[in-house]
Amino acid sequence: MTSTFAYGLYILIWPVITLAVLVLICTATYRDIKRAKNNNEHIV
Repeated sequence: MTSTFAYGLYILIWPVITLAVLVLICTATYRDIKRAKNNNEHIV
């Protein structure tokens, strides 16, 4: 029972980690876009 619970928790934690990384990337991109607009610069 404990092994099954641990395996289930391991499987279910990956979407949470993926979502956190996605939010981090989107937030950083948004800040870069905002900073570039304020400085009249291009992103690329």
